[in-house]
Amino acid sequence: MSDQFPKMLYKAGGAEELHGGNFHTFIAQDEQDEAAALADGWHLTTPEAVEASKPQAVADETSDEPPTRDELEQKAKELGIEFDGRTGDKTLAKKIAAAVAG
Repeated sequence: MSDQFPKMLYKAGGAEELHGGNFHTFIAQDEQDEAAALADGWHLTTPEAVEASKPQAVADETSDEPPTRDELEQKAKELGIEFDGRTGDKTLAKKIAAAVAG
């Protein structure tokens, strides 16, 4: 085992308060653990996790288009936000923004 591990990885929107925000954390025990987690949406730093959690329309300020329903649903799943078919796009976008803001 190298000196790099165990290593903490992050996703925005969790209950743990770190570096001025709320995050989910995961401890990678080795390189294989780390590679699998990174492929599953985990990040090496909290700033990377925050940036990745932003809805696409917010992250790409050159776009005037609001995020699609599929994009909203994907982001909500990443953040662990509960929703169903009755949840409107505006409501879902507000929940995502609140989770990202911490």
